[in-house]
Amino acid sequence: MLNSLLLKMLNLEASSPRNKPVEIIKSLCIREGSAIADLGSGGGYFTLEFARAVGSGGRVYAVDNQLKNLNFIERLADHEGLHNITFVLATGDRMELPESGLDLVFARNVFHHLPEPPNCFRKLKRYLKPDGKAAIIEYKPKGGFNFVTMFKHFTPVDLIHREMEKAGFLLLQSFDFLPRQSFSLFGMKRVEHALMTVR
Repeated sequence: MLNSLLLKMLNLEASSPRNKPVEIIKSLCIREGSAIADLGSGGGYFTLEFARAVGSGGRVYAVDNQLKNLNFIERLADHEGLHNITFVLATGDRMELPESGLDLVFARNVFHHLPEPPNCFRKLKRYLKPDGKAAIIEYKPKGGFNFVTMFKHFTPVDLIHREMEKAGFLLLQSFDFLPRQSFSLFGMKRVEHALMTVR
């Protein structure tokens, strides 16, 4: 009961207009038929939105280390008639994801939980297509007495960029429209266009 309440609250937070979920999804340029892994899928708000965006020909992988979270998302998906989601229980370094099969790895408010981010994303590269991307949204550090600061639920954006470079990723794009979070898009190969900052 308490876990379901917490997950519902997480979904309300993710869907709040102040956190700009519509703009986030639009910025990712998701195409029908794409394959996306939602790391640390939590209550599943973005998992379900991605499932709608990729359509019946696409596939979304809800990845979480808590089986009860995945069960919660599965119930929501069944209720909404979404049958293009695969539920992946992450245990240690093992994840049942398709080799070289993902167009996007999405990690929102997850990076600060990872014990060794470069090692984690280095291993995730095996699941990405050659032109696949990794999107990382993370709280920015801020002063004062608040949940994010007190529990260290943040990672400075420059540290994210350095850690991802260690993992073999290149920064493709930075978005600055989120009021409390950084939003960075990474790829495994250089793109011809220059780095852009989207406002």
